[in-house]
Amino acid sequence: MKYSPEMYVQKLNEVFDRHDPQNKYLSEEIAKKFPDRQQEVFDHLTAIYAKRNGVLEEVMNKETILTIPPKANTGVG
Repeated sequence: MKYSPEMYVQKLNEVFDRHDPQNKYLSEEIAKKFPDRQQEVFDHLTAIYAKRNGVLEEVMNKETILTIPPKANTGVG
C-alpha cells in the first residue's frame, strides 16, 4: 500500500476516529515519522486496537502508538 501523504493522514484519522478519538492528533506525526512504512503502521495499529473478549484492554497512549516495530533484519526503526 502506498497512499499519498494526505490520504495517509486521512486513513490514520479514520482509524483513530473509530478506535481512539483522543489520539487522533497523532495522525500527522505518524505520517511524518513513518512515511515509507504505511502497511507496518496500519498492522501495528490494528494489533494495538484489536479487541479481546469484546473490550479493549487499555487506552493506548502516544508512546504505545508510536512504537512501530523495527524493520525486519535491520535492528533499527
